[in-house]
Amino acid sequence: MLRENKSFQFLVGCFTLFLVYKLYAIGAFDWFFSEETEGYESVPLVTLFITAAVSAVQMVGLVAIMIVGGLAPTAERAVDYLRAKMPKLNLVATKIEDQVDTEKLTSALNNIDERIRSIELKIGDKP
Repeated sequence: MLRENKSFQFLVGCFTLFLVYKLYAIGAFDWFFSEETEGYESVPLVTLFITAAVSAVQMVGLVAIMIVGGLAPTAERAVDYLRAKMPKLNLVATKIEDQVDTEKLTSALNNIDERIRSIELKIGDKP
């Protein structure tokens, strides 16, 4: 599912580019391009490093998703606790909940998502 999510791919790509830039800035790639190879070929090392970096970025994303997913119930309990302790906050939240039609909102978001997917499919089919 995450492989098909264009927003997630963009964020991971941005993070990867930032990571590569930071590694370049601290000189982590200098030994790849040094003239003294001492009989070793540097190309397999570069491929191995790139593969490891991509896997590390994927692991960071997966851990972040798991942390956020695990924190959701705790955040909901914290919001319920704050609403119980602060009547004014509870009054505002209740007023907003009453005015928002969740079925219409969900329907609109689903329609937008379907339209984006159809556009992605049309763009993806072009050579």
